[in-house]
Amino acid sequence: MKAQRIVSTTFCLVIVALCVFAVFVTTANAQENGDASEDPSLFPWKIIARDIILVAVFSIVGLIILMVGYKIFDLATPYDLNRQIAEDNNVAAGIAVAGVLVSLGIIVAASIG
Repeated sequence: MKAQRIVSTTFCLVIVALCVFAVFVTTANAQENGDASEDPSLFPWKIIARDIILVAVFSIVGLIILMVGYKIFDLATPYDLNRQIAEDNNVAAGIAVAGVLVSLGIIVAASIG
């Protein structure tokens, strides 16, 4: 239960950080391209909403791809990774899973970006 709370909290923080990043990038791009209106009170809400939706969609797609990649790696190994990490405290299995997740994350980020 504690691990699930940590994962959900981390996921929420990442989504919030990506949304804030989308707001800053959208505003900076609008000012750089001269799209910013003369009235500073107007904020490009439609563009920001679109960017936030794109961030959420790409984050969910990326996480799904990472989960599928982990399951494929788990099936390719001769032992159960979840049991090795959680019950047997196998550090080598944990490092192998971390390496797979980092490498898959780099590949997913490059393909989505």
